[in-house]
Formats: sequence, C-alpha cells, structure tokens
Amino acid sequence: MEKSVVAIRRCDSYEDKKVSAAVDKLVADIGGFEKFIKAGDRVHLKPNLLTAKSPDHAATTHPAVVRAVAEKIKEIGARITLGDSPAGISRPIEEYWKNTGMEQIARDLQLELVRFEKHSVIERKVNGNSYYIAKAVAEADVVINLSKMKTHNLLLYTGAIKNNFGCIPGFRKSEYHKQAPKPADFAQIIVDVFEAVRPQISIMDGIVAMEGSGPSAGEPKKVGLLFASTDAVALDAIAARLMGFEDGEIETTEIAYQRGLGKKLLTEIAIRGDQISLNAGFDFSLPSNRYLNYVPEALIKFLGRFLYVRPRPNPD
Repeated sequence: MEKSVVAIRRCDSYEDKKVSAAVDKLVADIGGFEKFIKAGDRVHLKPNLLTAKSPDHAATTHPAVVRAVAEKIKEIGARITLGDSPAGISRPIEEYWKNTGMEQIARDLQLELVRFEKHSVIERKVNGNSYYIAKAVAEADVVINLSKMKTHNLLLYTGAIKNNFGCIPGFRKSEYHKQAPKPADFAQIIVDVFEAVRPQISIMDGIVAMEGSGPSAGEPKKVGLLFASTDAVALDAIAARLMGFEDGEIETTEIAYQRGLGKKLLTEIAIRGDQISLNAGFDFSLPSNRYLNYVPEALIKFLGRFLYVRPRPNPD
C-alpha cells in the first residue's frame, strides 16, 4: 500500500527569508511544484481569509506563507489567481485583502485578486447535493489550499479540509449552516465541498496557530511548523494529533477517510522533513465544547430544558 506523505518543517518566525527557505524544503519533500504545475497553467491560491483582522491575530493564513508559495509558482511560469470568500462578508472584500496582507502580495507579485462574489460559479454535485464553486477555483488547473492551523468551536478543529468551504461564494455558506446546525451534519457538508474542490496540494500555516475559541476569537499559539501534503485528510490527521486531539475525534477527518478521500491512520502516512514527535506536547487549549460529543444526545436535550438565554440590550 502506498502511503500518503505529510511533510513537516520547522520555521520559528514569519521573516520572509526563513519562510521561503522552509517552503522550499517543504515542497521538495512532497515532490516539488514542478511535479504538479507547468508553465501556462492556471493556479488558484486559496488562503484562509476568515476575518478582516491583521495577521498577528492568527485567524488567517499569514501573508509571508502566501508570498513564499506564490513566488515559487511564478518561477515556473504559471498564471496565478488569489482569492477566498470569507464567511458572510460583512465588509467589502477589499478590506479583507488589505488587512490580511493579500493586497500587498498581489501588487508586489502582480497576481490577480479574484472577488468570488462578482464572478460566476460552477455547479458540482456530491452525494446528490449541488454545490456552487467559484469559477476561479473550478476552472483552475491546480488548486493550492493554504490553510491555517486553528481550533474551531463547532467542529473542534479547522485545517486543510475545512478551508475549502470558502470556495463557495457569499451567503450560500450561511444557508448550509442553517441546514446543518449539528456539528456531525455540518461536517458532512464540509467534506462534500472538499470533495467538490479536491485541491492538488495543501499547505498549512502552523508557525503561529490559534487555540481556544477558534476559528476567529481564540488566542495565538506559537508552534513553529509548516505542513504540506497532496492528501489533505492525512495532513489534518497529523496536525490535529499534534494539537492534542484523539484519533477519531475530528469528524471532518473521519468522514473524509470513510469516503476514501484520503488516509488518516499512522500506518498509512509517511512523515517527511524535520523530525517531529507526534507526542510533542504543544499543550493547546482546546475548545470548551470538546467533551459535549461524549454526552448522550438524550441527556443534552433533557438538560437543555433547564437552560435559558435572555439577551438584554446594552445602552452603551
């Protein structure tokens, strides 16, 4: 059985030279960009731009990682687009681009920033459901998934698989949340979208991750690692383990594995690059609702009858 390769490289800061050198080694560990990309190819870079906060909040893919990847792809002669659709988009997308550092990268490297909401979509059916994927993603020859290593209050963890959800433009994402309020049901939708996109390469920014109440309100967590794989499922399995989650605890990983979309068992994964113990003990603060998955649903419903939420306006 051929194993999935997950590359891990240490990188202790977002200094451009250090990130570039680490990305060089990381990509070489999985075969090099030239193995997947040729001159003239359309390559879409899909970062995590969840919020219009600056990179130091650790809620979005750091621009230094995006820059390093884009520079290496430009050397091959590919045509690069860069874009994401943040949840809800409560502000103009240009504000997200500016605050997260994407605008500066696009200007410096002459990349095309794509506003998903202003372009058409392409329908892809998965498990009988229709998902409308941004055209820049759907028509790309290669999609590079640039995720952020973070906790997630609903799904416990968000990484390579979950990052593809942003390939659906606009408020359609909110509709999926309404259709599937339970974590297990929403995880099915996340995996559907991942299956519809199927990025060829996934690279995760874990130099400074997020712990606690992620994916946007948590705290920065210095980890000092970058990850890469052609198997997003395997990448998530390794990253979640390093964060302190138990095997089988992350539903998106479990569902994708059961569908045959990737591998998650340690016996099926080859780790390359720097030697990192999978019991490294990064001591992440994990989401407070982590143990709710172990409580019987009947008990939750019973106890819920005695809990009330009564919002009050704050005049200030």
